[in-house]
Order: sequence, then structure tokens, then C-alpha cells
Amino acid sequence: MRPHAGRIVWRDTVLLDRKAEIFLPTHKRPVRSAGQSARLFPNLTAFENLLYGKSKTAKPEEALNLGREVAELFRLASLVERMPRQLSGGESQRVSVARAVLSAAAFQGPGKPLLLLDEPFAGLDLILRDALVTELQAWLTRREIPVLSVTHDVGEAFQLGAEINKIADGRVAAQGPVHQVLAAERQRLMEQLQDHSPI
Repeated sequence: MRPHAGRIVWRDTVLLDRKAEIFLPTHKRPVRSAGQSARLFPNLTAFENLLYGKSKTAKPEEALNLGREVAELFRLASLVERMPRQLSGGESQRVSVARAVLSAAAFQGPGKPLLLLDEPFAGLDLILRDALVTELQAWLTRREIPVLSVTHDVGEAFQLGAEINKIADGRVAAQGPVHQVLAAERQRLMEQLQDHSPI
């Protein structure tokens, strides 16, 4: 999309500036993303889908090593040879998010990469989700890859322990540490759990 007016800058990289007539093509931007639903190439295996996110200039051996590392991180090692039609919804979603993560880690271009995730772990088993969130956060921190993640899950937000922008009616309603911004929601959830606990 090309807006009629505006300027978008990520760190020192100008992605769009209508006045200066700058429009950096999507594939050259240091921004990688994964949405709520998996978007996999049906003719590629899970591993080939994952590697699709590698840099075009990456050395084959480096790309394979990074691919194996990311597959292991996302618990995909036993699924790499499967075709998308052979994957469950949660498995497909993990491949999709893993591809975005690999693409951010392999980015070779102007600026530092940014990873955008929209409900990346919705629908996953909570135990698996909690493990993935913790390990992925540590993995991305080591590589200095910042993440902007959208979630409606208060528990996930607290687990991330990140800076929160709470959006209500299309506007930023609150901003700050998770324990401050979502304190009321957490208290409400705790009360609901107590009200439904067996006597």
C-alpha cells in the first residue's frame, strides 16, 4: 500500500516518505512479519517454507544451519519433510512464524531488522506456547532483534514482561510496563478464576 501522505522510518532506514518520493519495496525493508494464520507455499516442504525466508545472498551452508537451529527452536525437527497439507493448524502456524524469525535473523540489508508478530501463538497448546515464548524471547534478545507483537492474551503479555501499548477504540489508551498497564485485567482474571474454583 502506498499512502497519500506520510513518512515511515525504522531507526535510520526510511521505508516511505511521500514528499521525498521514497518507497522502499517490501522485500528490501528490514521488517519481517507473521500473521495470525499460516501462509505456507503448498508445493514446498515445511523446511523449504522455512528456508524461503533466508537472504538471497546467504551462503547455502549458513542458511541450512540457521534453518536447522530455528526448526529446533520451534519444535519442528520431526516435521521438516512434511508438506503443508500434512501439518496441523498449530504446526503450520509454527512454520509460518519460524520463517519470519529466520528471515529477520538472516536479514542482510540497510538497517537492523524488526519482527512484527500478530497473535503468533494463538491456538497453540499453552505448555508449548509458554516454552516457545520464553525460548524465542531469549533467542531474539541474543541477536538483538526487537519484536512488536500483538496479543489479546494477558498471560502471554505478562510472560513477555515487555513494554505494553494498550489499544482501545483505535487509540493508545495506556503505555508502560506490563505490570502497570495490565494490572486491572490481571486482577479481573484472577477474580474470575477464584469465582470458578471448586469449593
